[in-house]
Amino acid sequence: MFDKPDAKPMKKPWPHSPSSYRVTRARLGLFLLKAIPILLLVLAVEHYIGQRFLIGGDDQVDRCLPDKWIYLIDTHNKDIWRGDFIAFRAERMAPYFKDGQIIVKIAAGVTGDTVHVDPQHTTINGERIIDGLPLTEKLKKPATQFKRHETIPPAAYWVTGQTDKSFDSRYWGYVYDHQVIGRAYALF
Repeated sequence: MFDKPDAKPMKKPWPHSPSSYRVTRARLGLFLLKAIPILLLVLAVEHYIGQRFLIGGDDQVDRCLPDKWIYLIDTHNKDIWRGDFIAFRAERMAPYFKDGQIIVKIAAGVTGDTVHVDPQHTTINGERIIDGLPLTEKLKKPATQFKRHETIPPAAYWVTGQTDKSFDSRYWGYVYDHQVIGRAYALF
């Protein structure tokens, strides 16, 4: 193996010499100096986005907003205008929805608008919004019980879907400010 009988094998240099530790520590320190602020920024942005936005889906077979099933809900934007999608917590919506369940509908009417509901049509400020009261049989109540002609009170919204079979304000009344989660945006 060795050319000379008395030759000793070459000694390899120690891979972790004190000078290599200094270089590694310096590089690690520089890396951490750059990485920690970036990590903190990413965590802060993620926390803000996670606190502000929710993503919700509609898994119903018969959706009241038939072309939409995934929504982005901005919990910091509660400035709802007529025609906006509104996300809110259900109250008084049995048997279709449990109290507290998140619902997305269209804010068809806002404070001060005039609502008229009869068995044929629902109008807001004289404009036809949705037809009929097809769920009265399922609710086991006469259509006359849902008739109304009134002004939407302060801090309230009249909400509907886009289909006649939507279980909406025609049947259970207003959504109030304390129920509103935020403005919703249809993604798909």
